[in-house]
Amino acid sequence: MSSVVVVDVGTSNVKVGVVNQKGELLAHGSRELPVERPEKGAAEHDPETMFEGLLSLLKEIIGESRKAVEGLVLSGYHGGFLPLDSEMVPLTGLITLLDTRTKVVMDEFEREFPMEEIYRKTGCPSLFIYSLPRIYWLRREKPELFGKSAYFSDVKGYLLYRLAGSFCTEPSVASATQLLNIRENDWDEAVLEMVGIDKGALPEVVDGDSVVGEVSPELASATGMSEGTPVISGVYDGGSMILGMGGFSGDVGICNIGTTAMIRTSASEPVLDSDRPPRLQTYSLLPGKWAIGGAVNNAGVSLKWFRDTLSIDDGYKSIIDRAETVGPGADGVFCLPFLTGERDPRVGNMASGVFFGIKDYHSSGHLSRSILEGVAYSLRMVLESLRDNGIDVDSLRIGGSGAKSDLWPSIVADVLNVPVTKSMTPDATLIGSAMVAFTRLGEFSSLDEATDSMVRTGDVFTPEHARRKRYEEAYDFFVELISTIRNLYPTHAAKFLGTE
Repeated sequence: MSSVVVVDVGTSNVKVGVVNQKGELLAHGSRELPVERPEKGAAEHDPETMFEGLLSLLKEIIGESRKAVEGLVLSGYHGGFLPLDSEMVPLTGLITLLDTRTKVVMDEFEREFPMEEIYRKTGCPSLFIYSLPRIYWLRREKPELFGKSAYFSDVKGYLLYRLAGSFCTEPSVASATQLLNIRENDWDEAVLEMVGIDKGALPEVVDGDSVVGEVSPELASATGMSEGTPVISGVYDGGSMILGMGGFSGDVGICNIGTTAMIRTSASEPVLDSDRPPRLQTYSLLPGKWAIGGAVNNAGVSLKWFRDTLSIDDGYKSIIDRAETVGPGADGVFCLPFLTGERDPRVGNMASGVFFGIKDYHSSGHLSRSILEGVAYSLRMVLESLRDNGIDVDSLRIGGSGAKSDLWPSIVADVLNVPVTKSMTPDATLIGSAMVAFTRLGEFSSLDEATDSMVRTGDVFTPEHARRKRYEEAYDFFVELISTIRNLYPTHAAKFLGTE
């Protein structure tokens, strides 16, 4: 039976898996990706550390599987940004979506650029995580560095260049730069002109199922792969998640809860938000398919902060156990889990985290549950944005590290008032990427056939009436709380945080 090796570069770690046509992980492993913070607001990955760690992990996992692989396919995170010089040498660390430095120019950026026109072309609302405002920030705040920049890459473009010798990317990653025309799946020259760069500074855009090169003798020696093995571009990590959880048909919404969280569904045409400012992000996925929905910056990252700040020795299991001792609504404690700002314009780039309603009888369990519920309320805001634009999601499939317990999926079901099915695909992102590779290599005739063979589902969580009613009231208050406090964020940041 054929197998492929899959690389997934996330904001917290890099994963490698060897996957067969039944959706089985024959071998897999991960390496933590340290986040470097060279200055206030920075959150970067060192490109060389990332690449060397990836080679080491590939060698380990391919050796462990003892299988000859038919292809290598990549997925990677959104929001990565890397300036390179004329020799393709990185000038900075690889800037991640957790990097908030761009916030300082966002007001000026939004005044100078035609945001409505840009949204209609790119499907990207005004968010500080995209490459367009990052290039603007670089030009305004670090002009010497901007002057040395000959190329700008995302994480996928950089790794494909290092692995296959091709400076290219694909639409699902490129459409999260605010530079790609999502109907043409190519860089929009008018938008590039606005920020003062040309297409030659960016990776070539190829389809997500393209073979972009093959394993070189040097890469074969370093990893144990066979020389000449095809390298396939793949799609972004969230897109792989959609595929690996069976969301390609568009009949079901896909929810992932990891460091960040998202709700997306696939569609056969791009759908833009009718509301202003826009709440939906519309990304290309594969030829003839777009991923519609939204993401929240703060999910597992909020739990990690809580774990580390309170020095909870037993880790996430202890947080979940504590939360289970508290009823729905956390006895009036609310968490706005916006540690790194938020993508939803109703919250805003300048948002920060808040615990509200704490009394002397509240415990760490109340705080724990309020974080889980705060993320679920944020996801409901995304779901309602989809419904406002005629995309009716009647059920969800949920995956990611946040779905390992039963409590968080159950809370999501009650807060969003939809049945939630837990994904049992062993690692949906790796499996989804493998589906793309196997279909491209002719092992399956279509992604639908690959879905039937490789996707697994498990327990279903159905909304319970009493809990749902309690959460309906709590959600309304959550939205009201955001609306009330939102105008204080910029003042707070300017006076007490040194203006992020």
